[in-house]
Amino acid sequence: MEQVPSAGRLVQITVTEGYDLKGFKGDTPVTFIRAEFNQVVLGDSAKITVSPEGSAKYNFTSSFEFNPEGGITLDDLAHKPVFLTVTEVLPKEKKQKEEKTLILGQAVVDLLPLLEGQSAFQTTVPLHPVQGSPLETPRSSAKQCSLEVKVLVAEPLLTTAQISGGNLLKVTLEAAYSVPESFIPTGPGQNYMVGLQVPSLGEKDYPILFKNGTLNGNHSEAKACYERTISFVMDASEMHFIFLRLGLIYLEEKEYEKAKKTYMQACKRSPSCLTWLGLGIACYRLEELTEAEDALSEANALNNYNAEVWAYLALVCLKVGRQLEAEQAYKYMIKLKLKDEALLAEIHTLQETVGFGNPSF
Repeated sequence: MEQVPSAGRLVQITVTEGYDLKGFKGDTPVTFIRAEFNQVVLGDSAKITVSPEGSAKYNFTSSFEFNPEGGITLDDLAHKPVFLTVTEVLPKEKKQKEEKTLILGQAVVDLLPLLEGQSAFQTTVPLHPVQGSPLETPRSSAKQCSLEVKVLVAEPLLTTAQISGGNLLKVTLEAAYSVPESFIPTGPGQNYMVGLQVPSLGEKDYPILFKNGTLNGNHSEAKACYERTISFVMDASEMHFIFLRLGLIYLEEKEYEKAKKTYMQACKRSPSCLTWLGLGIACYRLEELTEAEDALSEANALNNYNAEVWAYLALVCLKVGRQLEAEQAYKYMIKLKLKDEALLAEIHTLQETVGFGNPSF
């Protein structure tokens, strides 16, 4: 980005208030905030006691000098945030000489608005608890655990002409879908960060971090994203996973015709046990039993250790009246320990209806 030939300018960061705070030693701890930028400590706030309602009025201002001719530059403002660390000051015990502190959480402030022509902005940033912090268990109040922050410079860092003629790269990560099961928290809700390296002409790549991600399980958004991807990325080498996830969403939403079409595309481009299984399930739900059996047989040929494949083969055989094959498929399914309880219940119901298929009858 083009540098601005002017003298240094002061960038002020003011933390006015904190919300939904509490400490290790109770709900009204003594706390302070430390501000850092570019690996330099900008200062510490005064020690403030949190109110019984969980708020604390810090009115703490720290600053650094922006100087394009040396020191902190536009590039620093573009990809380095301000870190705000909230720390609890523990009550002194008898004969204790030094003050003890424990970090409660940390927030980050993005300075990118300063490169978009703004000379002042206000934002509420979430305060992310450190592991084991009492902030992991929020209060029952309406406000999220957060800090109110104001950023100010005396005048815009860039002129309108410089902004329109600049080459600022802005990357937005809207969402990540089909995250691993290990991402799903078993305890308090978690925040996630995604990073990528942007190639540059310098000695090293610049890292870009996308912060504050949360899991929401929104199928409609995921489906729309996958459909857009498939509509304009037809030659990508990594589309197999997209087809699988979109097909699964269609199955879960009982859009079986769309699921069939999606899995057929996947089977043509990159066939696997899972693509044939998905096609077999879609056809079975559409009562297309011959097509279902053909697809499931393909899946079984690629991986005969998949319990779900055997389960749907058992269903097909039960529907068409082939007792011996239905029982054989059922035995393999039990041996491989099918985990889908709803599918197992469906098989048992159909077995009772037709009067065969379970060797224990």
